[in-house]
Amino acid sequence: MNDTELRSALLSFQKQYGTSITFIANKCGVSREHLSRWLHNSSYVISEQLKGKIIKLIKGEM
Repeated sequence: MNDTELRSALLSFQKQYGTSITFIANKCGVSREHLSRWLHNSSYVISEQLKGKIIKLIKGEM
């Protein structure tokens, strides 16, 4: 899953369940600012480890 697909999947997850960026960031172990910057800035980069945590959260494995 590339960054663009992951961003759209995370935004869909957020919209579907009504979760805040703060909740998602806390579950993934990062700051809200870090996650928000990545969501809204296509040139901002996150680690592969964090991408894996986001994918697990979206799939309901966390």
